[in-house]
Amino acid sequence: MQKKFISYLFLFFIPVVLGYLAMEYATRSMDTSYKRNEQYLKESSKEIETLVLGSSHMRSAVNVGLLKGPAINLASGNQHHDTDFKLLKGMIERLPNLKTVVIEASYSHFEYPHNGKNWWKHSYFLKYYDINTFERPTYFKDRLVYRANAPLLSERLYNYYLTKDTPAAFTAFGFNTNNYFGRFKTLNYNEDSIAVSNFRINTVPNLKVFSTNTSLFYELLEYCKEKNLNFIICTTPTYKTYLPKRNEAILKRRDSIFREIQSRFSDIQFLEKEADTINYNVRDYWNQSHLNPDGATKFTAALQQVLNDL
Repeated sequence: MQKKFISYLFLFFIPVVLGYLAMEYATRSMDTSYKRNEQYLKESSKEIETLVLGSSHMRSAVNVGLLKGPAINLASGNQHHDTDFKLLKGMIERLPNLKTVVIEASYSHFEYPHNGKNWWKHSYFLKYYDINTFERPTYFKDRLVYRANAPLLSERLYNYYLTKDTPAAFTAFGFNTNNYFGRFKTLNYNEDSIAVSNFRINTVPNLKVFSTNTSLFYELLEYCKEKNLNFIICTTPTYKTYLPKRNEAILKRRDSIFREIQSRFSDIQFLEKEADTINYNVRDYWNQSHLNPDGATKFTAALQQVLNDL
């Protein structure tokens, strides 16, 4: 009876395991910026001079293939400074020619919680960059990317293999040159429609988070100073309807940190484009706070100017 039960159990779990392995294989087979960055690192890590970090704002704003010197963009959606710092420390020995770190400090960056040690993307960083951002010893399961966020990745697998909606077109540097299919394109770049369109923006002050985040940010700055690395702090462009929705107190605290950084670190450079409504127009945006590839061409050119002056 016991043997029969074990046999039934075995027969039950075989399809489950095979199904999971199929989903893991399919996830790893998708063309992603992580895979492109992994290959680029294998081929060019010793030449890379500039490291770009940040959230999806920086991922969509910086096309490192347009920069003059070798560079890599490790920014990703919802990525915060704690993860940026861990990626930098995990990458530093592999980038012997690294000269400059470029990082984001958006309007509410200092009052939005860090990713923490349980963020699902840690499996991606371990699998593709071989960097442990878990803050603990890792195990085999930690490299399983589908397991990291099965509901979200199931949706992406469906879109990638079945519907083929808005297919990405990644360069060798992991930049999606087809990243136009956002809210603004859906509204046909109609400014009247965009003006009444809702969007997500953090307007909730959090002084406790502010204290934690700014403390870590200064630690990050000191680390780069010890490593003799140039440091550029960026604010990426936001559409004109985004600007008046910002919480004035959050904005003032962020800007006060900028002024303090300028007084304490005279060699740190700033690229502030958050309120630039002159050089960026409606057709440069994916949505109210993200650029499309056309906007990225402009922002990357502005970043190159700062790099030229270092």
